[in-house]
Amino acid sequence: MCGIAGVSHSDYSRPVSGATIRAMCDAIAHRGPDDSGMHVENGVGIGMRRLSIIDLHTGKQPIANEDGTIWIVFNGEIYNYRELRSSLETRGHRFRTTSDTEVILHLFEDHGADCVKPLRGMFAFAIWDGRSKTLVLARDRLGIKPLYYSETSDGLVFASELKAMLAHSSVTRAIDPEAVTEYFVHLCVPGHLSIYQGVRKLPPAHILLYRNGRATVSRYWDVTPQPNNACPEEQWIDHLQERLRRTVKLHMIADVPVGAFLSGGLDSGAVVALMASQSSVPIRTFTVGFSGSVGRFDEREAARAVARRYRTDHQECLLEPDVTDIFPRIVRAFDEPFADSSAIPNWLICKETAQHVKVALSGLGGDELFGGYERYSGVLLGEYYRRMPRPLRALLTNLVRALPTGNGSSYFSDRLKRFITTGALPVTEQYRRIISAFADPHEVLHPDVRAATSGRISRFDTVIERLQDLNPLDLAQHTDLSLYLPDDILTLTDRVSMAHSLEVRVPYVDHDLVEFVATMPPRLRVRGLRKKYLFRRAVAPWIPRENLAKPKQGFSIPLASWLKGSLRSMLTDLVDSQNLRCSPWLDRARVAKLVDEHLRGVQNHEVRLWAILCFQEWARMSATLSPAPTPR
Repeated sequence: MCGIAGVSHSDYSRPVSGATIRAMCDAIAHRGPDDSGMHVENGVGIGMRRLSIIDLHTGKQPIANEDGTIWIVFNGEIYNYRELRSSLETRGHRFRTTSDTEVILHLFEDHGADCVKPLRGMFAFAIWDGRSKTLVLARDRLGIKPLYYSETSDGLVFASELKAMLAHSSVTRAIDPEAVTEYFVHLCVPGHLSIYQGVRKLPPAHILLYRNGRATVSRYWDVTPQPNNACPEEQWIDHLQERLRRTVKLHMIADVPVGAFLSGGLDSGAVVALMASQSSVPIRTFTVGFSGSVGRFDEREAARAVARRYRTDHQECLLEPDVTDIFPRIVRAFDEPFADSSAIPNWLICKETAQHVKVALSGLGGDELFGGYERYSGVLLGEYYRRMPRPLRALLTNLVRALPTGNGSSYFSDRLKRFITTGALPVTEQYRRIISAFADPHEVLHPDVRAATSGRISRFDTVIERLQDLNPLDLAQHTDLSLYLPDDILTLTDRVSMAHSLEVRVPYVDHDLVEFVATMPPRLRVRGLRKKYLFRRAVAPWIPRENLAKPKQGFSIPLASWLKGSLRSMLTDLVDSQNLRCSPWLDRARVAKLVDEHLRGVQNHEVRLWAILCFQEWARMSATLSPAPTPR
């Protein structure tokens, strides 16, 4: 695992500064504290920081081919590199290392940019081909590893994180109003956008070629549902169990000890079970608990049941309700606004885990893949709700609106209210509302920002355009594969883990497994209110009986109640702050209204308020904020 960075000048005769490459790499030293390296020649420079996981002694980067005409820096892990290496050796390639990085290099010699196609793993890499004077950037299929780039007046700049991009003097720091608007919809800056106008993300499953001062970006992989309705259910279970065994085994490949996150749910429990079955030593497992009484949010007992069954070396991390100390550090780790509150328990567990192992497997992605979210049942129920007579829908609406607001320990009424509000809408609009923090982000933005971003085409619209013909469940899950998975939870996992120099691997986000599940009929993923129907049956033999009946929780926090209690001062300080009064981005009166409604228990605004708090903290930290844009 590494952090990478580099520059390619449009004028190849103009040299790149080695000091600039070093500064960019030093900005992301947390991604790779074990080693560093760079290669500079004429108009190009590439560098990296290394966290040593595979080939500890000879895997130093950058790596060159035999005649020094091709160089690579690589962030990630290739899990099938041994098989690929064997094939390359039979074709005459000779290796100087035992690393997966050199495998990519020799594949590139044979196949050019198509070298990405046989790779199974998580990756972001840059290859400099001195023969054709071409810089090649590539990112893995699902977006597990990040890669930013900027086309500047000098050429192309790239890096694993924004902080490294900003270490280059030609990268613009003007804030993108479209990115701000999208942030308040998705709690992150989605798609190809970054918070800065001049910086973009290379999308998942894409390659960028930079040659003669021109960048071209193209997609190399996609997945679409192709249900196989002929396969019997019992056979599906056998196939899924075998796929899970195989992918977990691959994700355990390392030259250092490997641990696992254990939340007590099905996803992480199955991963730990499969790891234990393939390990000769006890697996190290880590979970988060809460001091004090927080009801359903404490997963320690469920995690202990799995740990006892598989005799793991188990660690519990206690989280205090007062998170004000770590809040600024979490915000700083993302370099741009990011408001998924599960970053808090993930920060804690990564900090604890990094003290014991360098690599941890996670159950992340299981919900998106197998149908674990309440909203998936919601879009299926919406099909029936839309057929109800209007008088009956009106009666239900009045009954649900009379329910009390969620108090921070139960969200049933909040979810029911959201369903009633959205259930009668067409499925695409229903899902837009379900996954949006602010259905209309202009609700909280400054009038100048509202004017500047009116008429924009949203990231959701871009994604949904190619999914319109899918059934409701496939539409929802594939929207999440394109939006929520890469932009939120994979970004969260990468930044929080790498802030602690920890590599987190995600077996459920293995593209071979994703392609397999795409052939699974929707009825086997979600059946009525039964979520993860087939997955639950497949992993049942591996999970303690008492855990099978538990509702999904994962690493979550009682944020709604904290904002009324230990974090209440954050809200009151926000409303009274001079930063909010003078903000060119937020409408203070509308923010104050949300705070008042939440504190009085009129409505649970925890998600919206956390988004505002995270944005304001990021704005406070950033000395580069530009004025709000001029209205159109």
